[in-house]
Amino acid sequence: MANKSIVTILKRISVTLCMITYINCTSQLSKEEQQIINQAKENFVFVEGGTFIMGENNTPIAPEHEVTLSSYSISKYETTWKEYDLFRKKNGLEIMAPDYRDTVEGYCDSCPAKKASWYTAKEYCQWLGKQLNLPLDLPTEAQWEFAARSRGKNVFHATDNGKIVGSYTVKRNYDLNKKVGSFAPNPLGIYDMSGGRPEWTNDYMWAYEGPVTDPRFDTIDLNKEKVVRGFHNLYNSTYLRGSRDPNLIDGNIGFRCACNKETPVN
Repeated sequence: MANKSIVTILKRISVTLCMITYINCTSQLSKEEQQIINQAKENFVFVEGGTFIMGENNTPIAPEHEVTLSSYSISKYETTWKEYDLFRKKNGLEIMAPDYRDTVEGYCDSCPAKKASWYTAKEYCQWLGKQLNLPLDLPTEAQWEFAARSRGKNVFHATDNGKIVGSYTVKRNYDLNKKVGSFAPNPLGIYDMSGGRPEWTNDYMWAYEGPVTDPRFDTIDLNKEKVVRGFHNLYNSTYLRGSRDPNLIDGNIGFRCACNKETPVN
């Protein structure tokens, strides 16, 4: 009986410690910080899965091939400085150029963050996923293109009408330093996938092959470059592919997160 009493007491102490730990963990975010996290959750756009022809034969290294994707969600905006600063602060990392906030072009709280390597961008998405208890990650290249093309439509730009209207100038149309959401979204309600910053995806550069279902090419391999999508291009910004070393801390590359959950984020 004595042994049972001791076990019972130890269990109660364990439960109490767990609750104290939980309270301490959840209290680490201030009200303002929690609002940033909550807003990031509200920004996810549900993308119903389907089959589409990924790539475009007239685009170099992007031949057409059939891809089938499960449903997922993706952030309607690129990750902002406000969101990225919170991640760095909570993970013991120095904030990038803190004196530039709201004083230097492109560094406003609502401007798309930059200077994140592929590794750090991925870590941000996974960290945000832990805060929200959601399976977040960088989007795969196929997820990125499917969303940019409004579920695989044959459009060359992720704009409201699939086109870039008027003369193309960085300052007038797709300024890298504009606040997120400064221009009209595509029909799914996603902003700045043609314009804003080019974005990291989860995948390393690979030769298209198909048909494939839910392709993922995200194995870390330092000898391979990671795919970057969303480069400015007058002709085919939804198809154009690029790649960079995952260790690169580039001044222009941004990122957004995807949620690998087949029902809407709520």
